[in-house]
Amino acid sequence: MRIGAKRGGYETWNRWILFYDFAVQGYDLYFKYKGKEYHFLSEPDYVAYCDDHYTEEYQRFPDGNVLIEQFEIDGKKLIDIIDELEDVEPI
Repeated sequence: MRIGAKRGGYETWNRWILFYDFAVQGYDLYFKYKGKEYHFLSEPDYVAYCDDHYTEEYQRFPDGNVLIEQFEIDGKKLIDIIDELEDVEPI
């Protein structure tokens, strides 16, 4: 079996969830990074980094792909640390 065959061609579970479930399908997103929890709300017109109840938005992006490319944690772009994320789940 080729690499990624069970994940739609994506190399890792984290990439599958972020690039497909979140950015394409529009699911909300949850993950941990270095022990801190992150929650993302996916709306039809934008996506947002928000609190754990999805009631307060801290930062908005036009879509999931832009968030993946531009959102930063500890000065690192999310796209560069995808494989270091823990407990990545679509909500």
